[in-house]
Order: sequence, then structure tokens, then C-alpha cells
Amino acid sequence: MAAKKRSKKNNKNEYRKKIKETPVNEYGDPINEQDFEGGKSKKRKKPIAEIDAPPSFWNNYLVQMLCIGFLSAIIYSNTISHNYAVDDTIVILRNEFTKKGMKGMHGIWTEDTFVGFFGDKRNLVSGGRYRPLSVATFALELQLFGTVVNGPDGQPQLDKDGDVTYKGSPHLSHAVNILMYAILCMVLYLMLLQMFNPKRDQNNLKGYFIAFAGALLYAAHPIHTEAIANIKGRDEIMVTLGGILTIYLVLKMAVAKKQQVLYMIGAVVAFLFAIFSKENAITFLAIIPAALYFFTEAKPDKIAIYTAPFAVIAVGFWFLIRQPILGTTDAAPIMELMNNPFLKLEGGRYVEFTSSEKYGTILHTWMEYIRLMVYPHPLTNDYYPKYVRTVKDIIPNLQSPYVLLSIIVHLGMAAATVWGIMQRKAYAFFLIFYAATFSVVSNLFFPIGTNMAERFLFLPSVGFSGLCSLGLYHLATLLTPSIKKLPMGNLDISKHLKVSLGILGIATVLYSAKTYSRNFAWKDDYTLFVTDIENSPNSAKLNNAVSGVLQDTAIRMKTDLEREPVLVKALKHSHNAISMHPTYNNAWLLYGNANIHLGNLKQRQQNYPEAGKFYTEAIKAYVEVKRLRPDHPDVERNLGVAYRDQGKLQGQFLGNLDASIQSLEQALVYNKSDFEIFRLVGVAYGIKGMQTGSAAMHQKAIANFEKALELNPQHVAILFNLEVAYRTVGDQVKAQEYHDRWFAINPEYNPKTDQN
Repeated sequence: MAAKKRSKKNNKNEYRKKIKETPVNEYGDPINEQDFEGGKSKKRKKPIAEIDAPPSFWNNYLVQMLCIGFLSAIIYSNTISHNYAVDDTIVILRNEFTKKGMKGMHGIWTEDTFVGFFGDKRNLVSGGRYRPLSVATFALELQLFGTVVNGPDGQPQLDKDGDVTYKGSPHLSHAVNILMYAILCMVLYLMLLQMFNPKRDQNNLKGYFIAFAGALLYAAHPIHTEAIANIKGRDEIMVTLGGILTIYLVLKMAVAKKQQVLYMIGAVVAFLFAIFSKENAITFLAIIPAALYFFTEAKPDKIAIYTAPFAVIAVGFWFLIRQPILGTTDAAPIMELMNNPFLKLEGGRYVEFTSSEKYGTILHTWMEYIRLMVYPHPLTNDYYPKYVRTVKDIIPNLQSPYVLLSIIVHLGMAAATVWGIMQRKAYAFFLIFYAATFSVVSNLFFPIGTNMAERFLFLPSVGFSGLCSLGLYHLATLLTPSIKKLPMGNLDISKHLKVSLGILGIATVLYSAKTYSRNFAWKDDYTLFVTDIENSPNSAKLNNAVSGVLQDTAIRMKTDLEREPVLVKALKHSHNAISMHPTYNNAWLLYGNANIHLGNLKQRQQNYPEAGKFYTEAIKAYVEVKRLRPDHPDVERNLGVAYRDQGKLQGQFLGNLDASIQSLEQALVYNKSDFEIFRLVGVAYGIKGMQTGSAAMHQKAIANFEKALELNPQHVAILFNLEVAYRTVGDQVKAQEYHDRWFAINPEYNPKTDQN
């Protein structure tokens, strides 16, 4: 063992001796040509490349790349056990095309991405959405690994088109997201290495360090949690993967002496992959020529030729495929706060922001994006109004201090970019990358329907990560100017990078820890919403969402003792949402639902006056929903339920028969398919008839019992009540008929013990 250690030490000493004898130029590269001094030729030394250097992490691209992929997979490994959340409903759970598996592909590729969920081309977001490839991967997963949805009879449950539908596994989908992200981070490493060390020079410390640091920071950054931990975010992963691979292959093609055609074909396929995954791949039309300009010696005419195929694809995609499918969208602004964040309430109605308010808000969010890339805390899934306002209902404008800071920062970035272009500095490329990919989500050129979102930084953060890695290397050169001349074989090379490596290590550890912990919030809707409401308390949308998940949770609880505080909290969040957005129809709907649940609970507790108040509030809420959105699919049914429960309370528990009948008749105005309403109306009129001796009341009772029987022909209590009603009006034949019917179903039926 001692002999081996001495041998290893001798090898290192011999290697150091050879290094000292090997001349290098000012860039740290070995001098391979004869050097002339005083007109006399000097004997050529053996170049470093010919020396058998010990293996080093810093010149082993395969090891570095695998480390990047491994880390990116590890920090998201805790998402595999998660369920579906948020927009997964739109693209998977309730998407009629996705659930069909392969049979849904036609709809996926020929319709707006939202049609599979909403059923028609409702202009819910500005410009529409066409992202078929990412949605197609979900359909393929369901076809290959999903289970067929069966009905109560155990047979496959067919959809409206007669097709079998599938139920997927969120755990598999999360695993696919993680795998794709790991591949993306490794491809990003290759792209950066191709930019700064295209020949894989073993002595190019700058190239290896920048590629490793940039990809490492990108892999660990917490701003990516929304795109990875939310299955629907796969479109972000796929467009970024396709775009980065396109740049890598184009750069390979530009410097290759052979197989240029193959590299171009690969780049075209990668770009098609990107643009059919998400439309913002079109921004690579600016990034591709920029990459060629900064990292190759291609002349302008060559750059134009290399970029042309991608421009043709983009034009064809946009005007020959996307536009015919989505059609021409209405350019008029949507006057709904949830789809247009640049609105404010004045005089009881929403009006558009002033120009100062609009651009002030936009610049405010731009600065927030930069802050989140540097300091990603706190994170939230919701940045809807009024999250971005410095104080609730105070709208940023062009005179706001934070907005002025944003203007200064972005003007500085623009000036640095122009200077970098003129000097052909690599940092300018990453600024261009950030600006180009951010432009389509910036709200500057067209509205995107929201203020901001973390997923919008998934692609632009490539520029941020590359810029940081350049900065860390530059810091190392400032601290150790001779680092450019140090050959990679130097065994102590890491000590010359210790400050930069220390910063990189600290940032990676902190980012990774934040990412891993943030992932837990994305477990499901409940966990995400109740976690993020702490960070977005002024978001009307999130308050509404929290109310919804709390009500769902309360329904599943076993006792009213557990249920009541949860429902009270749900009611509070609905009220918060309404106070922030008074015309938010979904918030009014959930506010009504919470009141119904609490009214039922108080009724069970025999607190009848309190129950009556909750029912009255529910009715007011549903009436407001109907005023705001007359075609709301749920409001009339819910109004029927509210009036029904109010009528039952008045008649059965408070003895106000007239008030009960009035409420129940109103319930029938909104819902004529509710068995319970007809039953209660029949009972109320029957009692009224008994009290007044009015045959007309008994006839009304009979009419409503008959309607109830149409909805439930085997209901014993209704058959019994019809027997009684017909005997009361003197129709013994009909009375006997209904007696025979209920007796045949349940001869032991006792109306005195019937709970209905």
C-alpha cells in the first residue's frame, strides 16, 4: 500500500515537471508551432494535449453532464408521490380529448387547447392557445399506462362520442416531467459547452466552468417548481428542451466540417418539437442568429441562411396551422378582472387603467421577476390582482419608486446589451436570450391575461443562469488573473476558483433546498392553495380557490364539530374574494355554497334562526351570480337548492307554512328536476289542505307528488302520500292503486317512522 502511494506521488511530481516544461500562450493554450527568438528556431516542446494528465472533474464533460442530470432529478424526486393539481384538470382530468387516449389525437391537433375542457372555443384567454404536442403526451400516457374508466355495471363507461375513456396515474406523469427536466438540464450543459468550448479542448477551463455552473444553477433554481411540480407545466419543459437543443445543433452545424446536413435536420426537428409544444418557441428566431453571431465565425449572410429554415417553419406554423384552427380573435380588451389585470373599480364598474398605471404595473412586475430570479422567496402559484399592488388597491404608476428602479435597471440592461453586441461579448447573448423569451409574457406587446407567473420565467431563466455563470468566471479571473494561463492538468486548479466555487456551492445548496421544500406545496390543490394564500392574501382568485377546497374538505369530514370551523373559514375567504373583486361571479357562487352548507349545519344543530340567515345570504349570493352571468351553468340549480332548504326550514322546523310554500314554489322556478322540491311542495300543500279543508290544496299536493313520482317511480313515501291525498279528495280507485304499489315495494312501510 505504501509503495502504491509513493508511486502515485512520483507520478504527480513527474506530471508537474512536464507541465512546467510546456509553454502556453496568454490564453493558457499550448504553443504547438516553433517559436523564433533572435532569428533562431527554438526546439518545440511537447504540448500539454500530448501529456497523459490524470483524470479531472473539470475536463470531463460526461461526468459534469451526468452530475447535472442527477441533481435535477433528485431535487424533484419528492413530487413523484404527488396528485394532480390546478390546471391538470384542464389538460388531463376533465379534458375530453386526452381521456380518449389515441382516439383523442384528432381533437388535440385540430382544436384550441382549451376546447377539450370547456367544450367550445370560448375566448377565455387573449389570443387562444394551441399546444398540441404537450397535450398529446398526456393522451399517450393514458393510452399506454392508464386504466379504462368503468361504469357501475363494471363495463367500460363510454363518453358522448361512444369512446372508451381512461384514467391516468399522476405519479407516472410526475416521473415523466422529472425525466424530461433532467434531459433538458443536460442539453443546456451541452449547449453552453458548445458555446464556450466547441472543440472540447481539455485545457479550456472557462468553457467547462461556465457550462457546469450555468446548467447547475438552472437545474436547482426554485423558480422552476411550478413548471416541474405541476404536470401541466410539461409544455414549458418541452418548449425549452426543443429550443435549447435547436441552438446546440445549429452551433454544431456551423463549426462542423462534415454532417452539416444531419445537424440541420436535427435542429429543424427540435424546433418543430418546441413550437408544437408551446407557441413562445417563436422567440428563438431572435436567439438562433444571436447564438451564431456570438459563438461562431459565421458571416451575416451565413447567419441569415442558417436561420431561414426556422423562420419558414414559424411562419407556416403561425399562419397555415395555428390561425386557421384558432381563427381571428377579438382584439377588444376583456372587461373581466380575472382575464384582464389592467382594470380598476370606479363608480361600481370596472374601467381600464390609465397609461401611467398600466405601464407602471407592467414595469413593477418586471422588477419582481428579476427579484425572484435572484431571491426566489416567497413563491406562490398566484400573482393575480391584487398581488402586485404595493398596498392593497394602490396601483403602481410611472412615478412609483419601485417602478423608477425598474426603469433604471432595464435601461441599464438595454445599454449593456447594445454595448455587448458591438463588442461581441458573450454576456450580451444571455441578455438577448432573456429579453427575447420574456417579451412574449411581458404584457408590453400584447395582454396575456394575468400580471405574472413563475412559469413565465422557466425559459428566460436560461439567460439568467448563463449570465451568472459568466459572472462567476469573471470574478475568478479578477481574483486570480493568471487563471487564464493555468493548464487544466494542474492538480490544484480548484483553489484558484475557490471564491467562485464557494458562491456557486452556496447558491446551489440554498436553491436546491428551497426547490425541494417548495415542491411539497404542489402535492394537491388543497395543500397548494392553503399554503399560498399566506403569500397571496390579496389575490381574489386564490381566496376563491381556498374557499372551494375548504368546502370540499368539509363535506368529506365525519362530524359537524370538525366541519363547522372549516366552513366558517371557507365563508371568510369567499367574502375576501368578493370584497376584492365585487363582480367575481365564481366567488359569489362559492359564497352562496358556503352559506348553504352552514345553514344545513345550523339546522342539524337546531339553531333554526341562524340557519335561516345563512339560507337568506345564499339566495342573495346566487341572485348576484345570475345578474352577473345569466348563463352560468350552476346558478339556477343552486338557487333551487337554496329556496328548497329555506322552504323546508320554514315549514318543517319553524311552522311557517305560507312562507314555506312561497320558498318552495320559488325553488321550482329555478329547478324542475329536483325530486326533493316536488316532494316538499306536495307535503306543504297537503298540510295546508288539512288545515283549511281546501280541496284545491290537496289537488296541488297531488300534482306535485305526481311530478316527484316521475323522477323516482319506486319511492314508497310518495306513493303513500298519493294514496292519502286521493282518499282525502274522494278518489278511492286511485287511492287503492297507489296503496297497492307501495305495499308491493315495502309492505312493512310505516309513515310514522319515515324520516322524510
